[in-house]
Order: sequence, then structure tokens, then C-alpha cells
Amino acid sequence: MCSILNNKLLPTFMLAGHRGTRGLMPENTIPSMIKAIEDGANVLEMDIQFTADGKVVVAHDPFINHRYSLDPKGQEIPQKQKLVIYQMDYQQVRQYDVGSKHYPSYPKQCKLKTHIPELGELIDAVEEFTESSKRDPIIYNIEIKASPKTDGMYHPSPQHIATMVVSLLKQKNINNRFYIQSFDIRQLQEVRRRDKSIPLGFLTEDKRKTVQDQIDRLGFKPNFYSPYYKLAHQELVNEVQSMGMKFIPWTVNQKKDMKTLLHMNVDGIITDYPGMLHEIITGKQ
Repeated sequence: MCSILNNKLLPTFMLAGHRGTRGLMPENTIPSMIKAIEDGANVLEMDIQFTADGKVVVAHDPFINHRYSLDPKGQEIPQKQKLVIYQMDYQQVRQYDVGSKHYPSYPKQCKLKTHIPELGELIDAVEEFTESSKRDPIIYNIEIKASPKTDGMYHPSPQHIATMVVSLLKQKNINNRFYIQSFDIRQLQEVRRRDKSIPLGFLTEDKRKTVQDQIDRLGFKPNFYSPYYKLAHQELVNEVQSMGMKFIPWTVNQKKDMKTLLHMNVDGIITDYPGMLHEIITGKQ
């Protein structure tokens, strides 16, 4: 299986829209992904969860988030009500509106009625958009949200997840323009067992462990090393790159931080505001 690392699909700089364009559109939705592309992103970062009937859906939280979601009748969701996606069939999940409610954390978000999409549905929509608008093909950065503490409660086992995700992505006609990332090393290990050609990204916010410690724990060297951006410094960037990994920090939303990281020659940046980053890179800011 050919990957983005073995051909010319990998861009010189990976401008990744975090959950699409979370700063301006409802996160992890199809409209958010389309907006990210329009704003200059060449990578779409997204999170995946799993439904009771075996669907892979695009959502950050394991439950339908009451802070920005409305129930099928357009009503508020009680804060105490935990609507766990893994305990619901997809047709139930799809009925919730995740775009109309005002989200104080991101006041500039455009409000529109939209749903939690299936991963395959989202990929199809993005591919249709880029093709019809004659834009360059997009790379998908797919984060598996999972933890040993919530196996069987919020998501299937790592083995089941890897089987589902790899199978789905191989069915899509995206020329293997994707990589899989996670904080949970088990997910990366399981994907690697199934197909060593799939690029993998290691997410971290651990400032105590060295890069080598993390690689030793993982058991192999990932293709992408993605730390919380405040952990980034020139020596770390140099170390990671000298080991043959791409350095892609997250989630960078301030102009000054973007410029600092660009000066360090990072390989990419994950941001809620891809348009802002694109303007900096192209010299418009």
C-alpha cells in the first residue's frame, strides 16, 4: 500500500485545519472542512468516534457535547445527560444539531444546522469539492480518540478500531492521502501491525519524557511527531527532524506563535484558523 510518504503527495509545509476550521465553523463537520480548504489548508485534521452499529463518525468527544449541540427537536441538552456515541446507532447520532447553538468558546463561529458525519461521508464530500473546484487533493489527518480506561465504554478495543478504520480508508478512492494519529500508543501499534505502510503520528503533551523515551515506549519511530505547541523549541525541532520525523505542533491559534514556529522551520502547524496561518505564510500578514 503506497502512502503519502512514498510519493509526491506530501506538501512542503503541512497547513492543517484543526477539526476543519473550528475557529470559524462548527468543528468536525463537513462545512468546517470545506471552509478550511477555502482558507488555504492542505491537510484536514479530524477526530473519530464509533457508534453502536459499527459506524466510524467524525467527532471529538465520546458523547454529544451539550455545549454546542441541540437535540433532534432543537432543544437544549441537559448538562447531566451523557449521550454516549458508542451507545447509540448512527441514525440517532445524526439527528442532533451540532452547528446552530452559540458556542462561547468560539464566538466567531458561523452558526448553521449540521450533523455529525460519518468519516466516509465526509471524505466523499471533500473529494467532490476539491475535484469540482479544481483544487489540489487534500491530505486527511485522522485522530483516533481512545484510552485504555474507556475501552468498551466509549469505543471498541484497539484491535477492532484498527480493523474498522484501515478497512474503511482502503475502500476510499483517496490514493492513500491520509495518516493516522493518536495519543493512545495502542492505536498506532495496532494500525502498524495491519499495514506498516500507513503513516502514523504520535501526539504528546508530556514534557517529562524525552523523544527517545517516547519512541522506545511506542516500539517504533512514527512518521510525525506532534507535541503541544508550547513544548516546542529549536533544539526539540532539530532533534525530531534529525531522527527522520516530521515536526507538526498543535493547536496554534495566535499569530505570534505561528511566526515563532515558522522561524523554527517546523514541518507543519495544526490550527483552528488555517486562513490566518495561510496569510502569514503567503506574506499577507
